[in-house]
Parts: sequence; structure tokens; C-alpha cells
Amino acid sequence: MCGIFCCFSKSSEPHSCLENDLLRSLQKRGPDAQSVLNLNTASATFAGFVLWHQGVYLCKQPMESSEYVLLFNGDIFNLEALTDASGISDTEWLFHKLSKCSTDGEILNCFRLIEGPYCLIFYDKLEGNIYFARDSLGRNSLLIENTKDHLRILSTSRSNDENKNTTVELPPLGIFKINIKNFDKSTVFPWHHIDDYWKSQANILESVCGIKLFVEQAVEPYWFSQQSSLEKYTFNFYSFDAQELSAVQLYDHLLKDKEILEALREFSSLLENSVKQRVQLTTKVCAKCSILPCNHSKVAILFSGGIDCTILALLADKFVDKADSIDLINVSFQQANSELENWNVPDRESARQSLADLKALCPNRTWNFIEVNVTRKTLYTNLKENIKHLIYPLNTVLDESIGCAFWFASQGYGLLDGSPFESNAKVVIVGSGADELFGGYIRHKNAYKRCNGTHEDKEKCLYEELEMDWQRIPTRNLARDDRVIADSGRTPRSPFVEENVVKFARSLKPRQRCCFLYDDGVGDKLFLRLYGYKAGLTTPTFLKKRAIQFGSKIANKKENAKDRSLYLNIKPFDKNNHMVWPSHHV
Repeated sequence: MCGIFCCFSKSSEPHSCLENDLLRSLQKRGPDAQSVLNLNTASATFAGFVLWHQGVYLCKQPMESSEYVLLFNGDIFNLEALTDASGISDTEWLFHKLSKCSTDGEILNCFRLIEGPYCLIFYDKLEGNIYFARDSLGRNSLLIENTKDHLRILSTSRSNDENKNTTVELPPLGIFKINIKNFDKSTVFPWHHIDDYWKSQANILESVCGIKLFVEQAVEPYWFSQQSSLEKYTFNFYSFDAQELSAVQLYDHLLKDKEILEALREFSSLLENSVKQRVQLTTKVCAKCSILPCNHSKVAILFSGGIDCTILALLADKFVDKADSIDLINVSFQQANSELENWNVPDRESARQSLADLKALCPNRTWNFIEVNVTRKTLYTNLKENIKHLIYPLNTVLDESIGCAFWFASQGYGLLDGSPFESNAKVVIVGSGADELFGGYIRHKNAYKRCNGTHEDKEKCLYEELEMDWQRIPTRNLARDDRVIADSGRTPRSPFVEENVVKFARSLKPRQRCCFLYDDGVGDKLFLRLYGYKAGLTTPTFLKKRAIQFGSKIANKKENAKDRSLYLNIKPFDKNNHMVWPSHHV
């Protein structure tokens, strides 16, 4: 994970576009190296802050030649398939590749081949063209601010009066191209065909930033445009008349179906490869060590004990060096309306239960179960000083709750067996995407249950809800989570949000992903739960879905998640530095 920043001034007057507070935020994202480049000919500033994962040596940013400048934040996971050069970093490879391009079409061809989470800024000095983008799945954060003074493109920002209502998360619509002669117009090369949701996101970008978009040819990434052969399964969870069976009996019955077993094997191969890439593609030393041997944890997993993260932990054990420990980080908050410090919240209890399964299945692995306990005062102090800026420009109660939970967990400070402990991992594995892909939210169940009509009508309603959730995940979750987790100097990686895993899951019909004839904890995410059950995870398989904001007790169930958060918009301390408690937290 890196922090990237560029600013193009619109006037000849000197303009300090990289303020000290913003500089510190970007440094946290990339603690291993930093560099600032000023281009007087373009009144531009480029800055790169690097967290080193790939290559035999650290690659500083921005990368510059006589013609080009590149800032890249991300991971190209299929780099070995794209080059014969060993030991090269993905940033260095991409810069060399783009530097050879002489047309827009050649640039698009580069991005058709790339797989992995990333965002980038590429500047052509001779033509004055700025290319910038988030990958087609929108996994990493990139913000854009277009004011009367400057155009800024950056990983994270700071909420203040100057940029209020001018900052927006760049939607992953495609590759954008702006010429410095006209900052109010942008060409966009869509990742794929344009639909209504794409148009709505484009309209928001145009209205907030005042940039008129002009659409040209689509990029069509190779993984996306390949004719899928995956729509070959015909099994239907609703066709198994087994409602009288217990959950265990039902799962045993389903696992006798040869087609379901084949689908699970195919999914397993894809998910294992995704996890392997995400836990192995980092340095051989942890964040605190500089020389080998180092058997400290390089990988941490945000661990609630649910089926998603426990599957990822089980698969991580396959691919992390057996001498290394793996950190399982669990977060608990002091309840909003209580003076007591009771850390045995639902997610703590379920995590301990699922940890027992992992220890039984992986007895030779050292699992560091890190308990992060957060008082209300600690929560609001950090929210005031830092976290609210990372969540910005989002501002709802839900953003506050989830953003804070992920921030405290990813900091990695807690108790290990009752003693203070800090994670040294450089990679944080998260289970994002599983609920959206496999039908894990209560709204998915409601879409099916509340639809009046035939089973086909109900399935159509469920499909539309799943599609809407998948389209929204870059703006509702991924960019925000990237900003709050990367503030710890660690890279968030989401194995479920991987190109081939996504393609497989979305090729399944809703009736092959979940089945709402059965109870919560059984029929929701049925395909994924079945996969976990087959792998031996008997406890987490049947745990009911709990959102992290409720399982960790950070949120109040009486709050409306969509409401604007008071704490993201006001100061929680008065002039005497006394705590001010907004009514929705009391």
C-alpha cells in the first residue's frame, strides 16, 4: 500500500497544496520511503509514499523520466505472467510499459492485461495529459478535488472548510484523462459497457467536481471480457426438499450432490490462489525487522470468528511459512450507554469459538489472538483527531462505525494472552465482498421473502438486490476501508474481491449462492458456508451473520445507519477539552 498525491495549480501564484497534516496522513500509508517532485513547467507537485511489498529492492515514487511521471498504489498479482524479468517491482514494470506507449489505445492495452487492486496517476509531460484511475473493481482509494485554485488527486484527504463539498471518491468508472489546458473536461475510457448505475456515478462526479465527462472506447479488461464458461452448473438449492433436516443433516445431504461438489472444487481452486497471492506477495521480514531470519507475523487477519474470515484464516495457513505466526485481530468496544468495560461482546465470543476450530485443524500454526479493547473516550479522541479525516468524504453513522472498527483493529495494538502486544504484520486480510457475492445481508433475505409472486419473481428480486450491492461496494465499503486500514502502515487485501473469484461467484445464479427457505446462519451465504463446512469449520459455518458494528458493540441499534454522523461533522470536545456526547451515542 502506498500514499499517492498530485496537485496541479490553476494560477501562477505560489500555492501550498501539500499541508503538514495531509503529509503526515500520506506518510502513514507509505512509511518505507517518500519523495516529492515539483514540475515548474506544469505548476504541479507529485508525491509518493511507499510501503514496500514487491521487488528485490524498494522502488521509490514518483517514477520520472524526461517524458513521464508515474504514481502507483497497488499490487499487480499476475506480474509473473506478464514479464520474464525476475525481481522487478510492479511499479517499475508498469512505468516501463506505459513509457513505451504512444497512443491512448496502447495505454488501454496495458490495463487490459493487469489483475490486482490498484489506483494510479500517470502524467505525460509533452502532451500535458493526466491519466488516473481506480481498478475495475474499485478496491483502492483515490479522491479528486477540483477547486478554483487547483486540481488534486490523492489517496486520502483532510476534511476542512477549504475542501468542504469539493472532494469526492473517484468512482471506478474507467481510465480518466484530463489535459492541463482545461481542468473542467475529462475523457473517460470505461472499464466495460455503460449502464444506469455507471451514468448515475458519472453525474455525481460531474456535479461535485464540475468536470464534464466525454466517453470514448471501453477498456474491457481481459479477465472481464473473456467468454465465461462458468455458467455450466444447474444445481438449485431450492430444489432440495430438506426443510425437515437439521443444519448438519442438510449440509451432509447437499455434499452428496456431484455437481455441487464440482462447483465447490472449482471455487476452492480460485479462492486458494487468491489467498496465496495476497499472503505471499510481500517482503520476507515483518514491519519491525530488517534482516532474516524473521518468524514474526507478516500477515494479520481481521477476525470476528464469522465464516468469511475463518475460511480466509484456514487458507492462509496453507500458504504462510510454517515457521511464521499469523495474527488474528479482534476488536471490542465499550458499549455506548454503559460505564462498564465489558469486552466479551458477541464478536469476541464467536472469535474464540472459531479459533478453537482453527487450532484443531492447524495444530502446528502459532495463532496470535490479539484482543483490541477500546473505551469510548479512546474512540472519540481518535475519531476527532484522525479517523474522521480518513473516512472523509463519507459521513454517515454507518461509515463512522465501520471505519472506526477497522481503524482500531488494523492498528494491531491489544492483548495477547493478557499481555500487551502489537502486530508487526504488513498485510491485513479482510473478508470484504463475501456478503455481497453470496447473499449474506438481511436485505437479501427480505428481497426474496417480501416479493409477491412466483419463485422466479422472488429470485429476480434477489438478483437485482445482489447486483445493486455489488455495484455499490466500491463506494460504500472498499475505498473507505482502504483509507482507514492503510493509516496503520499496512496493506488491506480482500481475497474475495479478486477478478476470477468474482467472475465465478457472479456466474452462479442466486439460487446457487443462497437459499432463504432455511434459518439465518444456514441458508444465507449457503454456498460459502457449505465450502467452510466441507473444509472442517463446524463452528463458524453455522454462526449467524453479524455486522461488525453490532458484533463489536461500537454501534447503537437504535441509530439509523444512513443518518449523517454528528461526530464526522462536529468537534467532540468543547473549548475546555471536555467530552461532548452527541445524543445518538448516549
